Amino acid sequence: MKKRISITLDANLLKQMEKLVDNVNFESRSHLIEYCVRKYLESYVAVILAGGNPKKLKIDGKFKFLIPIKENKALIDFLFEKLKNFGKIFVIGQREVVNVCFEKFGNKIGSAEIEYIEEKKELGNAKTLELAKDKLPETFLILPIDQYYQFDFSDLIKKHNLNMAIYGSIVTLAVSPISTRGKSGSIAMIGSRIVKHEESEKGKKNLISAFAAVCNKKIFEFIPKGEIRWVLQENVYPKLIELEKMSGYLLSDPVFNIHTKADIARLKRYLTKSQF
Repeated sequence: MKKRISITLDANLLKQMEKLVDNVNFESRSHLIEYCVRKYLESYVAVILAGGNPKKLKIDGKFKFLIPIKENKALIDFLFEKLKNFGKIFVIGQREVVNVCFEKFGNKIGSAEIEYIEEKKELGNAKTLELAKDKLPETFLILPIDQYYQFDFSDLIKKHNLNMAIYGSIVTLAVSPISTRGKSGSIAMIGSRIVKHEESEKGKKNLISAFAAVCNKKIFEFIPKGEIRWVLQENVYPKLIELEKMSGYLLSDPVFNIHTKADIARLKRYLTKSQF
């Protein structure tokens, strides 16, 4: 289904567009604009990290990302709904995880193609990410499979592109000022730059890691080759912070990291209250 909209364009740009509307390459201005927007969105690539022992992703024997949250929509449904206009989604996890995801979504959602990559051995999430290295574009989004996000991922991508141009940032990490329960990375920032990222125990923090991040492919220079345990939060991010190559994107929305039944109950209450 198509909808009519009104847009304003630079006069010189419009003249250039007219030259391309020739009934051979493009039938109309609308056709050309739709093509350009579609190509732009196709450049958006997301990597869903679901590696490690599948048992760690379960609550009472069921994958927590498949437990209904609201109106029979599970955590993963909310996540994929926000990614359906991307060009490509990679799901990386051990066989049991990728199998259940494939059974639910197949190879496509919306305009986004889905590719599954099997992790053979648990070596930390940095090594999980490395499994997609040769398939990724210069810039890509990474997300965990067991968190709920409300913000627009495209805003994070735009912020990273700005940080990369101005500061040479390799990673822009989503950061939330909303205190949360459970273990989460404690963050300190000066301006847009992250100056501290520590994995801390339970308790309130002023700023916490939301884990969602946009990365430049240079991140793989900080992941050693070979069978070695390597974790983004413990081994990669501290080095990027030391080199002043890591920025933050401050959220105004809470982030829900699902570990227990209590976390699911909190998210259900939040969604009911906020009418999402």
